[in-house]
Amino acid sequence: MGFRRRGASIGRVEGRGSVQTIHHRRCGAALVLFAALVANNVFTSSTLAQGGDSDATSSRAAREEAMRAIPWQRMAPNDRQLAQSIVNGAAIYRRLPTRVIDCHPAMFTFLIQHPEVIADVWRVMGVSRVTLDKLGEGAFRGNDGAGTTGVVRFLASEWGPEARNTAVVLADGAFEGKPFMMPLKARSIVLMRSSAVRERNGRYYVTVHADAFIHVDQMAVELVARTVQPWVNATADRNLIETLTFVSNFSRTAEKNPDGMKRMAARLTMVDEPTRTELMQLCGQTAQRYGQVEPNRAGGTMTVAQRGRVWP
Repeated sequence: MGFRRRGASIGRVEGRGSVQTIHHRRCGAALVLFAALVANNVFTSSTLAQGGDSDATSSRAAREEAMRAIPWQRMAPNDRQLAQSIVNGAAIYRRLPTRVIDCHPAMFTFLIQHPEVIADVWRVMGVSRVTLDKLGEGAFRGNDGAGTTGVVRFLASEWGPEARNTAVVLADGAFEGKPFMMPLKARSIVLMRSSAVRERNGRYYVTVHADAFIHVDQMAVELVARTVQPWVNATADRNLIETLTFVSNFSRTAEKNPDGMKRMAARLTMVDEPTRTELMQLCGQTAQRYGQVEPNRAGGTMTVAQRGRVWP
């Protein structure tokens, strides 16, 4: 299940030179929200992406490494027990393609922590019907307006300088609609790791790793999920790439047109005042940080094959 909108859309931020193409055929409301809710994409989408990236895998070795990397001891006991039950019983595991994006590290971390910001940006731009309500610190309730609902919650997180982040996210969601006679329920655990480096051109590049464990409640559907796992993998890979491209474009627009982004931030009525204020400040900081840097290429994402791996 994922929050999505079919077809590419064009979003305009107020101010000159700020038009960005937003590719999000089945993007999540943000990286974390997307990754956590990939479970039912295979069931709710009629056009599954094909292909994949060379470093994406569902191998046993990758799965075991991801399980060891989950910071179990940082979770509350009840959360740890729940996460272990989902991870151990997951019908589908996927290590998504590692991506390297041109992005202000602080902006990247902010958008991961606040997926409601991107959902509201899309609302202002008129490109999505997704709603994402903050339930409390690190918890959100989402609705895509087309039968998909879910709750997303951080179970553990560590936010470091230069986007050196580790987060474990729980998603508990459902899809109600054709072709199913009853609501289809799924739970996911996603491990997200990231870090950034500054290259000789003065720009910062954030490397992102994501591992998804997906448990489908109905056993019959779970067997189907095993059969179509290659298509699930391709869909998840595509969603991650498109979501991170949006994050990179968001950061670069703030760099080039901070005043326009600040005016847009003021229109985010579904975001609380402290978060809006922090976003405005980050837009200014991003522009200042890159003020003396002449970009030598367009923003976007790269595979690890195109650039060196950043995460240790």
